[in-house]
Amino acid sequence: MKRWWLIWLLGIGLAVADAPPGYNVHPVVQRADGTLWRGGAPRQDTLQALHRTGHKVTLIDLRHPANTDDKSGKEGRLSPQDEARLSRQLGFRYVSISALDKNLPVVMDQALSRGDVYIHCMYGANRTGFAVGRYATADKVDVPRDGLGTRDWNEGTDFQQRLERPQDRQ
Repeated sequence: MKRWWLIWLLGIGLAVADAPPGYNVHPVVQRADGTLWRGGAPRQDTLQALHRTGHKVTLIDLRHPANTDDKSGKEGRLSPQDEARLSRQLGFRYVSISALDKNLPVVMDQALSRGDVYIHCMYGANRTGFAVGRYATADKVDVPRDGLGTRDWNEGTDFQQRLERPQDRQ
């Protein structure tokens, strides 16, 4: 049986399921149209738990391009190839994108407007911290930073601010 807890955002009570199982998984933001989760590379049970919610899910894989560690399957984490395959089988949308891609915050917003989003790198700290810092800066939202690398968060917010300066958009 699932436990539910209540989170209040913009004065609206929204029920949010417990975090799916996995490595360093945390909620980032809850909107009326979906929950943004972040963490380490998902395991099969992570994707099965997301599937059981019955929500539309987009997986944003920041292991692009994937290195040897990303492909290792360490501690049961899915490689990018296995994640893409299982995502298709479960009816999820799978997006492989670099944390440096200038369009990442837009990709995250678009995915979140469709339902739940699980964004991750291998460990859910460095590239994910950078990406979540960029998202928080672009959308001007305060998000929890538990388990994120401080240096990566700061570099992500600085990177996004530079992208948003008019003189840097050429």
